[in-house]
Amino acid sequence: MTVIHSGGMSDDEQNRRAQASSQSMENGGLPLNAIDRLKEQAARQGKPGALFTSDLSVNEMLLATQAGYLPLGQVMGSSVYHIGYQWTSNYAMSGGFNFMTYSGYGMEMDVLTRAYYNARHLALGRMQQEATLLGATGVVGVRLERKSYDWGTGLLEFAAIGTAIREKDSVAHAGPPFLSDLSGQDFWALRLAGYRPVGFALGNCSYFQLGGFSSQMATSGGFFGGSWQNQELTDFTQALYEARSLAMSRMQAEALAVGASGIVGADVEMHAEPQEVGDDNNRRIAMLYHYFSVGTAIAPFQGRPPEANLSMSVSLSDVKGAQ
Repeated sequence: MTVIHSGGMSDDEQNRRAQASSQSMENGGLPLNAIDRLKEQAARQGKPGALFTSDLSVNEMLLATQAGYLPLGQVMGSSVYHIGYQWTSNYAMSGGFNFMTYSGYGMEMDVLTRAYYNARHLALGRMQQEATLLGATGVVGVRLERKSYDWGTGLLEFAAIGTAIREKDSVAHAGPPFLSDLSGQDFWALRLAGYRPVGFALGNCSYFQLGGFSSQMATSGGFFGGSWQNQELTDFTQALYEARSLAMSRMQAEALAVGASGIVGADVEMHAEPQEVGDDNNRRIAMLYHYFSVGTAIAPFQGRPPEANLSMSVSLSDVKGAQ
């Protein structure tokens, strides 16, 4: 017996759609329900009763409109990612005392680096696909958030959300929509300065550093351990510099790949995870650094600058003691 559900689909049709959605997600795409909803939303644009959603403030919407763009709708992308096994030197991780580990052993955790990178790009890629379905020129005000789960060791979740916009004088945009974390005000000012956003630029690095002899002595406690002295732990400082250098170079490479002349609004985020390795007879301090850098890549723009017909005003209602 064939069962017809409320949506007018049989069990077989629902199963086919579920399998097609799973295949799309495995290829970095969107589920079919999201695609259908966005296509329906795009078809209503410019018609009576059309409605858009946005996380832009009133001022941001005003400035984006004066820059020549119309809001189309809120778009998002997400990815829940499992981190695979990371191989390291067993002797280093166990805190064994040979020359290499005793002087401080450091290495990039490439599996972790790739996991964080891939999860972020999957989330941003799905947001870009949603913007494409709406016929957007770009996305502004992108917020990229990372979550981890106490109940799911080795799981990462990245979510990106922003507002899709389209140039007023353009019916369809050639090429993929740009992504930008610029606010409406910053986007307007950027266009006024003769530049345009061309995409997000990301870079990250996960770096493991085992404390060397001096760091071990400084953190071991006791009078002879050296913990009573102020001193820099240079091996950990050097590891942080190495992680930053790798992350920033990768962000710059992404910007160059999309033809950018610079990066604005660059933001960096660093998480440090102190760890203890070794056995009870030989405990060693180690540090795992996660370094992230992100910014909006920009390039010169030769089009029409936005209208600069704004007037400045000061509200007196917020002044304390005003009568």
